Amino acid sequence: MAGLSQKFELQLFSKTPLLVTESEKDFSILSAALMQEIKPRGIVRQLYLADFATLSWEISRFQRCKVAIINTAFKDALSEIVYRLAGEPEMGTPKREWVDAVTNDWFSKPEARKEVLQLLRQFHLDESAIEAEAIRNSFSEIEMLDRMITLLESRRNKALRSIAEYGDGFAKSVREVSNRVIEGEPIIRLQSTRQS
Repeated sequence: MAGLSQKFELQLFSKTPLLVTESEKDFSILSAALMQEIKPRGIVRQLYLADFATLSWEISRFQRCKVAIINTAFKDALSEIVYRLAGEPEMGTPKREWVDAVTNDWFSKPEARKEVLQLLRQFHLDESAIEAEAIRNSFSEIEMLDRMITLLESRRNKALRSIAEYGDGFAKSVREVSNRVIEGEPIIRLQSTRQS
């Protein structure tokens, strides 16, 4: 019977909910830290804890996605800000061509970055204006991710409460039965009372 229980437990916890880009080692470290912190006894608490670990991991995933979405939108935001703030270039290069060049060079050439920062300073702005534009351009995606994170946090909190309530409910049942036994109530009567 013990072998069957261990086999069930291995099947239950062997499939990690990871994307191909995520680290199984990092997920295992999170799960082990939670096991050490909460020390769940019994399969029900372990199920709740496995759910808690998965939800925590998914929350972290969606938070990383928010950052990635904003970073992905950064180049377009940079281009839009520079285009709006810049006058016509002095050397006769068409404005759109110059903006595209300085935007592409921003990521690899310090002189292009310096040029953009000088432009921003003329309007009492800094790099946070580009970040703000990237966030504004990604707002609907970020809002959707925030809703998902809030939902996952609610489910995670419920899983944590369930771990505690399960332990409290079990302890309460044990106390009630033990008090009845101490008071001399027959065991058969106890069993029929519990079944009804």
